[in-house]
Amino acid sequence: MAVITIKRGLNLPIQGPLPSHNIVDGPAVSEIALLPGESWGIKVRMLAQVGDAVQIGTPLFCDKRDPDVLYTSPAGGTLKAVHRGERRVVLSVVVEVGGHEETVEFLPVDPGKASRDELVAALQPSGLWPNLRQRPFNKVAVSSETPRSIFVTAIDTAPQAVSPREFLAGREDDFRAGLTALTKLSGGATYLCTSPKDNWSELMVDGVKEQAFGGKHPAGNAGVHIHHLDPVGQNRTAWHIDVQGVAEIGAFLRSGKVPTERRVAVVGPAAKEAAIVNTRRGAATKAFQDYASAEVTRFVNGSALDGATADPGTLKGYLGRYSRQLTLIDDAPEREFLGWTKPIGSRWSLTNTYLAKFLKKSLRFDTDVNGGERAIVPLGNYEKVMPMDILPTQLIKAIASDDLEGAEKLGVLELDEEDIALCQYVCPSKIDMTDMLRAMLTRIEKEG
Repeated sequence: MAVITIKRGLNLPIQGPLPSHNIVDGPAVSEIALLPGESWGIKVRMLAQVGDAVQIGTPLFCDKRDPDVLYTSPAGGTLKAVHRGERRVVLSVVVEVGGHEETVEFLPVDPGKASRDELVAALQPSGLWPNLRQRPFNKVAVSSETPRSIFVTAIDTAPQAVSPREFLAGREDDFRAGLTALTKLSGGATYLCTSPKDNWSELMVDGVKEQAFGGKHPAGNAGVHIHHLDPVGQNRTAWHIDVQGVAEIGAFLRSGKVPTERRVAVVGPAAKEAAIVNTRRGAATKAFQDYASAEVTRFVNGSALDGATADPGTLKGYLGRYSRQLTLIDDAPEREFLGWTKPIGSRWSLTNTYLAKFLKKSLRFDTDVNGGERAIVPLGNYEKVMPMDILPTQLIKAIASDDLEGAEKLGVLELDEEDIALCQYVCPSKIDMTDMLRAMLTRIEKEG
């Protein structure tokens, strides 16, 4: 099998403990939550009220734009709170886990025999349909549409990521059932995008094409896979999903019960120890506080490059639906004496500003951005880390100047926040490019 090797990118040398291959049971979880904001663009309509008793699989809310797709509870107990932000946007829907959890049971479906319509009808009320995301715009897949292709992301090259293959121990039959279902949902090819270091042959099913990607990060990003195999556009859509999302769909179709477990790698430079933890979907991050070594630690849903803050006790302090990592980072940054003029220092720099890059084995990675916002001055850094056939300097200029037409011509519809996270990291301007990208994608979608 030919391997697509990504030569332009960057592997950050973030230090920290790495997990063993064993999966350990996570700490007890008293609260779980759904975070509507991670499903971009949905308009929440609540279907349950605070104080209601809920079961595993009880509908909590739906998207007004696709009301047949339900977001269901991953735990039985009581709907504890609905937290809202500006303009009453729902930030989190919190369920207090009860002592005796009951489950809403659905009819099992054989993915090998069911039609596409039957699979869609089965998944819409399950709460698992949002596992499928759609490009462009990286929103939840529209259930009434059929994609050109579906991509299963079975490789992760983010800092301190573990192989997705590790998450499937004991769930192989569920994964195969989920893959079979995806071949029915796709309007064309179904791709399993893997690492050449892993063996996926025993998990393959008929109708799925395996494609290996190697090289530097972001070789594991869905956007890179789609760009190389079936690029998207305004009228060309593709769906993507991670391997645990596939296993969850397979487990539901086989049993008729909504699965509740999620496996995450707890890693990061501020972690006492690293582990692959078997926990609950949407678990409160306060359950993982014992893993933190620093007095002040930032908890990040996802990798240090493109994750979202999920500090314990905050309104968004819960594991996200798509989380594969919980990264712990020192949130008490210390200014270094003499800053960048110090001969060696302890910081890492792409531009070789610090000799520490060559001389020191232990480099400091924390939440310090090392300066304030300033003008964007292209130094050629973007081109070093952008693996797609896109002109990143011109595209970022179009995004910063709000040039919708120019950005579309330059390929903005192929991108998501994780695809330009490296550009933001290597840019000395300290400007939040990912927010600007999301604002532009939202405008393009609204204006058609």
